[in-house]
Amino acid sequence: MGGLLDPTRLQRRWQLVLLTSIMSIIVFLFFSFGRPPPSGEVTDPLPISQLGVSLHNQGISGTPIKPKDLKVIGLVFFGRKDRVRILNCYLERNLASNGGWLDEVHWVRNTDTKEDVDYLHELIENHSAYKLVEIKEHGFVGYGLAWSTLEEGAIYLKVDDDVVFMADDAIARIVSTKVAHPEYLVVSANMINSPLMGWVHYHMGATHPYLPELIDPEDVSPGLAPDREKLKHPDTAKRTPWRYTQYPHWTGPDDYFFSFEQEPPSMRHRWLRLSTNIDNQVQQLKRTPISDAEYSTWGNSVQSWAIAAQQHYSFLENLYEDQLDLYQFSPKAKAWISDYQRLSINFIAINATEILSHLPMDTVDEEWLTVSLPKKMGKSVAVDSHALAVHFSFGGQGDVRTTDLLGRYLDYALENACMAPGPRDTRGSYYV
Repeated sequence: MGGLLDPTRLQRRWQLVLLTSIMSIIVFLFFSFGRPPPSGEVTDPLPISQLGVSLHNQGISGTPIKPKDLKVIGLVFFGRKDRVRILNCYLERNLASNGGWLDEVHWVRNTDTKEDVDYLHELIENHSAYKLVEIKEHGFVGYGLAWSTLEEGAIYLKVDDDVVFMADDAIARIVSTKVAHPEYLVVSANMINSPLMGWVHYHMGATHPYLPELIDPEDVSPGLAPDREKLKHPDTAKRTPWRYTQYPHWTGPDDYFFSFEQEPPSMRHRWLRLSTNIDNQVQQLKRTPISDAEYSTWGNSVQSWAIAAQQHYSFLENLYEDQLDLYQFSPKAKAWISDYQRLSINFIAINATEILSHLPMDTVDEEWLTVSLPKKMGKSVAVDSHALAVHFSFGGQGDVRTTDLLGRYLDYALENACMAPGPRDTRGSYYV
């Protein structure tokens, strides 16, 4: 027999209807706006005006997508085969034809050494994206002349020939930061072995206690002694295991200290990790060269081979331990501004139009690009802390060549960065 519904049952029925309606709206919104793209579907690239925001202000992970109308050209001042054999692996990996951001690489010949020049010509012959830039003068004069060869409207990635590592996203990051931030005239990668950034890395905890292996003087043969003449034309680096775990810890007197001013103990010597624990880690670092590093363009960091070596061995440890974030600022942090202190231009992004419209240079290119021109234009020079790369050595750090570091970087590159197939010698090195 029919009748009125119980008020309690009626209330429950309306609650069920309301809940069902809310759930339907949530499901509709999710599938309309929040679902990930189906497999194989390509999302629209971020607008170029938002690239810097997404990478630095919101902390969104991942490499930005290169805009179709953006041309990126690498500019390398070439001089040394034993370095470029490592660098080339990273350049090849980053060519547009391999899915990277480099449309072309322009090589400025900065040497007359036949073996090096022959190697350069071989590189260019094997890569359609590689082009030779010939200038009449070499050295600092030649650097100034080379900048006048830039292509209007392109973004240039200037790379030193002794950059021996770059992160997979390093180029995309500094180029996108440069384009998204017109207030930056120059954007640099976060360089390991940089006179300014090395001090920052040390105080951020990215540098570890390493010392050169102690060798009994009686065990040092003439072939191992650091011959100064031999350093001018060192042997090509031999492949050496890059993982620090394949080597013993440093052993020696507890009060042993190695100054940033000391000379290398031998040719092809190695630096070894000091054992540390929670009680002695500060004291162990104080025994090493990095403890005296200075935040100064012309400080001891740019002259000391020992400070450079310690930074390199520390980086290879961080690379193995997957802790490269030790070098990086917070994802929401802004770029590091050098504030018109001369910054090394080992790995930088610039807009060709900005440079061409202010030539000729009235001083050396590094001073002009990071001090003189930024002041004149009222712009900043920035370091993107999330774009990591490694610079092997400055002129005053020549004794870094007495270590086994080039061999370690070569080993890492051949294992992780070099692309096959390609010409290689019987030792397995590409384009050697």
